[in-house]
Amino acid sequence: MRIKLITSRPAPASVRDLLSRMVRGRGPTEPVQRREIPYWQERGWNQSGNTYNGTYQTRYAAFWGEIIEHSATDIDFFLYQPSDEIRRCGHWACFQHRGSDWYLVHMGRRPKDVSSGMLAIERLITEAYES
Repeated sequence: MRIKLITSRPAPASVRDLLSRMVRGRGPTEPVQRREIPYWQERGWNQSGNTYNGTYQTRYAAFWGEIIEHSATDIDFFLYQPSDEIRRCGHWACFQHRGSDWYLVHMGRRPKDVSSGMLAIERLITEAYES
């Protein structure tokens, strides 16, 4: 197929003006401050002293959990009644039974805070269901 260019002309001023306003916006840019609430709070967990209670939530399942923050560098993450999918995944060795269907989740790399540990466990749950 051959294409033949017949003519080329600039767009009318009204069209150029409209496009330039769409690209530039109507006024100066104003930065929006991001809400700085911790992930555990965003997900509806409750804190009582150094203990947090709530659910680890993924699109596949949700599991009751508890987190105990002994110090800034010593945090224990617990999961209640892991499913068969979690028991069959490669990370099952990281779960240590603590009685009454509660499991301590051992992490190779210590999370820097409660929120990042929650994210790691939710990622682990997702991986278990996707494998």
